[in-house]
Amino acid sequence: MGKNIKIFFMGAFFVSLLSVVLWSSTHRPRIMVLHSYSTDYIWTQEVDVGLDRVLGDKSWIDIRRNFMETKKHSSKDYLRRAGISARNVIENLEPDVLIAVDDDAQELAARFFINHPRIKIIFVGVNGSIEPYGYDRANNVTGIYERKPVRALVEMMQTIAASSEIEGKPRALFISDKSLSSERDHNYMKTENWDPVVYNGHKSFDTFTEWKEYVLDSAKETDFLLIGGYRRLYRDNRVIDEIDKGQTVSAKEVATWTEEHSPVPVLGMNIFNASDGAMVSIGVSPYEQGEVAANMALDLISARKTIDEIPIQTSKQYVVSMRRSALDKRNIKLPNVFEAFARSTNNYIP
Repeated sequence: MGKNIKIFFMGAFFVSLLSVVLWSSTHRPRIMVLHSYSTDYIWTQEVDVGLDRVLGDKSWIDIRRNFMETKKHSSKDYLRRAGISARNVIENLEPDVLIAVDDDAQELAARFFINHPRIKIIFVGVNGSIEPYGYDRANNVTGIYERKPVRALVEMMQTIAASSEIEGKPRALFISDKSLSSERDHNYMKTENWDPVVYNGHKSFDTFTEWKEYVLDSAKETDFLLIGGYRRLYRDNRVIDEIDKGQTVSAKEVATWTEEHSPVPVLGMNIFNASDGAMVSIGVSPYEQGEVAANMALDLISARKTIDEIPIQTSKQYVVSMRRSALDKRNIKLPNVFEAFARSTNNYIP
């Protein structure tokens, strides 16, 4: 009899333990990270680095990632299907927190869950306004804006101009593809104080041919070319909506050609522009974007703060990247601190 009682209690203990483990695994708080772009896009990778700095050791949280790949596939039909797929995943998973990264994730998926009774939304990498997504009227949304570091760009241009033959106030002009994110970047940049640099606005292009024609003649209008978005430049003038990813020009080809042929210095506005081919870049820190979003999510799921207690933030940090060979070719000497900064963040290219 005693042996049977012992077996009974041991069995009951293991059943209870298994129940606790199963309950814990199915009731862990859930965070879904919805990326607009793909896993091989450096911005996406480094936003994830920032997220993992905060959440990487939090095994009690169930973290899921989804990648929409909207830079690789931009046709209207693909975007429609990607949005439907992402929304289905969100509905099925019903995460406690949805971290939506970059504008396509907001437009195609996250905005459909504003004022959801369970899901809290944290936006990341929004470089325009949140009003088009309805976030300004939502009771379940916070996040961090991505804003181009205008003052840092101005300081870089002043530094280069001081050691070159540029006379008077340096002129800067932003060129890009016709993506929505580039348009939103310009809409923000034109409202900022560029003094003592003169910001001469924005020109956008459908094709690489048009881009090259402008770059070769750009010295008439500017002393610096600012580049950021150029992944949707096409090789010819066929109907853009019908062109697939194989007919766009690679980012490295665009940036490398531009650096080699531009009559004026080229400054990137994303950290990866230098790895693509530009001589130097100053971009919003993707690590900051990820870390801020992760800390917001952690505050929410641990009940340290409510969504109303977490204000929307604006990017404050930036990262410098540089390509030494391109700087040397233009005979541009930068203070050593810039190289030290680039090396410390693994953004220095010989």
